[in-house]
Amino acid sequence: MGQRADARSRLLSELAAAPARKGYGIAYDLLGNRAEAEEAVQEALARACESIADLRDPAAALDALKHYDELLEATRKGNKPYIADDLRNEHAIVKAWVKYASGERDEGARLLRSVADTQDKVGKRETELPAREMLADMLLDMQHPQEALAEYETSLRTDPNRFNGLYGAAQAAEISQQKQKAAAYYSQLLKNCVGSHSDRPELTQAKTLLAAK
Repeated sequence: MGQRADARSRLLSELAAAPARKGYGIAYDLLGNRAEAEEAVQEALARACESIADLRDPAAALDALKHYDELLEATRKGNKPYIADDLRNEHAIVKAWVKYASGERDEGARLLRSVADTQDKVGKRETELPAREMLADMLLDMQHPQEALAEYETSLRTDPNRFNGLYGAAQAAEISQQKQKAAAYYSQLLKNCVGSHSDRPELTQAKTLLAAK
């Protein structure tokens, strides 16, 4: 069991760095099972989507989108082509962040809001990222804290207690001078992480703000 987990971990790292057209070959070589290889590529797609949200360099974002598109095309040619259709929201999220990184911030926000609205109407898969939370991240980065706070709070109603959602809501409230809300979100964040012994800077910031009250 441990060896198989190690193999899967190595696989996801290699998929992230390898040309996407070789993804299935790498996956199959490491896992020895076509179905598991396809699932691993699907997981790599989800991870790629999440990591692109951290990109601010246009060239890097475009390169990541190209890699994502190639993985998506490989998925369409596999035994489970329907997986590619299931990932259309993730693809739209990737495109939104690429637009944002390229300076088209309003268009990036518009694309993310469209995905968020779709998720609100039809729901999202268990592994699908909450687009509304990412929209809030984007609005906060655009220095629209009040709008961001509203989106974080909407997202937290359907995806409660997410670390990024709570921290983002706390930040947006703090910047908006809504000190009670900021304290409440920071408190919930710390409560959720009790016993974790984490040294994440977000938790240090939460402790510092609450200690200053």
